[in-house]
Amino acid sequence: MKRIISLFFFSILFYSCDTLLKVFQEEDLLERPPAKRCADCHKNIYEQWTNSRHSLSWMSESYKKATENYRKTKCFSCHIPYEIKIEEKPKWREKHKEDGINCVSCHFREKTKSMHGPYHVFSPPHPSTEDKNYKTSKICSGCHQETYKQWIASKSNKQCQECHMPAKKGSLIQKFPFEYLHFPKDIHNHAFPTGIAKDNDFILNVEKNTKSIKVHIKNTGIPHNLPTADNGKPKLYLTVIFYKDNKEVYKDFEMFFPKKALPFNKDYVVEFLSPAHFNGIKIILERKLSWKKKREKILEKKF
Repeated sequence: MKRIISLFFFSILFYSCDTLLKVFQEEDLLERPPAKRCADCHKNIYEQWTNSRHSLSWMSESYKKATENYRKTKCFSCHIPYEIKIEEKPKWREKHKEDGINCVSCHFREKTKSMHGPYHVFSPPHPSTEDKNYKTSKICSGCHQETYKQWIASKSNKQCQECHMPAKKGSLIQKFPFEYLHFPKDIHNHAFPTGIAKDNDFILNVEKNTKSIKVHIKNTGIPHNLPTADNGKPKLYLTVIFYKDNKEVYKDFEMFFPKKALPFNKDYVVEFLSPAHFNGIKIILERKLSWKKKREKILEKKF
């Protein structure tokens, strides 16, 4: 009898939940809507995304120029992806191109007809599927293939999200009544900050010879090449300034780019010719992102 009563109440509860889901389910969310639609519930994440390079991946002036006003289609698959894949280049989509890499590009899966994310959640407006890959570098591997290969080679335990989607405790939802269905969680930053290396991410030494110096630089903190990119033209500048009695007498530099980059955890040696007389050296390391005109200083060290 107790088992029958338990089954009865369980059936009522299940029916109630199923009815609740049908009442609140919003079918257009499963039809790949524009990113703005997701802001109805995920306001904070949407606002972060609007400040990201992902949101500008189709509309940025640098991309328009690189594709000759969209005549070149080579980069479409990662700039307007239909659905991201693990270790597989995605297909590109026709709808909502102006959104660039939008919410459904990364979170909707045709196979399950549901949104995917790092948590198991109760989500009446749309089905939601937990996928642990969203907490690992694997989720980035379809588009950022070269950087992902470099990360694999580094054998680092640091995931891409730690630097490029740092998390803070917060709520996934900002809409009544759904905001009360979730406990605070680690919410990853959907602005996808580029971050910048710090001086303690490098080991830097200078070896003095008769007519030259050798600068030894090792990237020990960033588990991929510097700079890194599947496309685009980021640069790294290693500048050496020679001084005689605190006066600059000579300057030279070495430039790095994705095909000639600083690898992770390997000593890289650059040789510079030196002036006849000097008694001081300053080494400056700077970066220039593809979409920025100015350099940003990473470190400066005197010898």
